Amino acid sequence: MHHLHFPITTLTYNGSLIVAAGQKYPAVAARLPASYLTDTAALLAKIPDDVSGQKIKKGETGNLTMAQKANLDTLLHYMNQARKTAKLAFPGGQIVKLHQEFQIGAGTQQKNDLGSVLGRADIILASIKTAANLAALKLKGWTDAETTAFTTVRGTFPASTQTQQSGQSDAKKATTVKDTDAADLYEHILTIQNAADLEFPAINPANAAERDEFRLNTFPPDNHTPPAPPTPPQPTPPTK
Repeated sequence: MHHLHFPITTLTYNGSLIVAAGQKYPAVAARLPASYLTDTAALLAKIPDDVSGQKIKKGETGNLTMAQKANLDTLLHYMNQARKTAKLAFPGGQIVKLHQEFQIGAGTQQKNDLGSVLGRADIILASIKTAANLAALKLKGWTDAETTAFTTVRGTFPASTQTQQSGQSDAKKATTVKDTDAADLYEHILTIQNAADLEFPAINPANAAERDEFRLNTFPPDNHTPPAPPTPPQPTPPTK
């Protein structure tokens, strides 16, 4: 299967002209399988929908990322509130407890990717829900409302992450459909051109107009680029 190395708009513009030419000349159509021109026209009509679908899917993925960012900001807020309260609840020599259970003091060693942040959130949340810790935190102003809010926002992430991955998968599928249809259309267009080239060979100058209608001298664009002129040799400087 041929793959495009030029814009899809170039394919659809030239493809429309080539299909119209194929429909105009029955001798070319006769060289092709039955309904070939009709199938090609259907592919031409489908390509704009594929492109629109790809853009919509990418937009949906972007929106989900923004929603996840809002949830992450809320999650980080409750993580920081829990840490601040824990510092008050467990002062003095309880550095190990604060470090291990409330993830305080890791500094620059902490990873900040989403998975690592969620891992720290899970540790902090589990520590908050420990009966002894919760009792101490409540003495410093923490309430069940904070625990519930923290738990709720943390609970959004499995769904948000899964939905984001689903959105990215849909966007990838939309791209794949577009690329597959474009490659299929390209193959059809080249086949029609080949039939036209056989019917109206270049060796007969009288075929020039028909060949132009089938874009045989201009499409695909890279097939008709003249080779670059050779670089002239540099003059040899005279011997001193």
